[in-house]
Amino acid sequence: MTETRYSDGTARREAEYTARGHRPTRWPHPDVRSIGLFAIWTLGVAVSTVVPFILVPPTSAAPDPGQVGLAFAATMLGVAIFVGAGLLLWRHLKVQSVLVFALVPAVSIVSGGVILTATLLAL
Repeated sequence: MTETRYSDGTARREAEYTARGHRPTRWPHPDVRSIGLFAIWTLGVAVSTVVPFILVPPTSAAPDPGQVGLAFAATMLGVAIFVGAGLLLWRHLKVQSVLVFALVPAVSIVSGGVILTATLLAL
């Protein structure tokens, strides 16, 4: 936006337009902290979803209960990592959608972990 000043002392803001008559695209410029927290969030999601499936594949016929417990602990560790990173990112950016971005996957992954653990221990 540009500000145009008039001789009577008033000012008016005018939008800058491109040659085609559109406003220019204003791309976001995330800072290093936001990118780092998002990378930690991604790492937490990977830990909470991939590591348990490496420890105990869902197709295993008779899994060891100790391995199942370790897989569930890896799920909870990953959830703690990405919820913590998401909450820090929310406090940094002060955007409510980031809070949803942090908490909704946590509910889904913890629910899936509980169901998978109960199913594997019942075998």
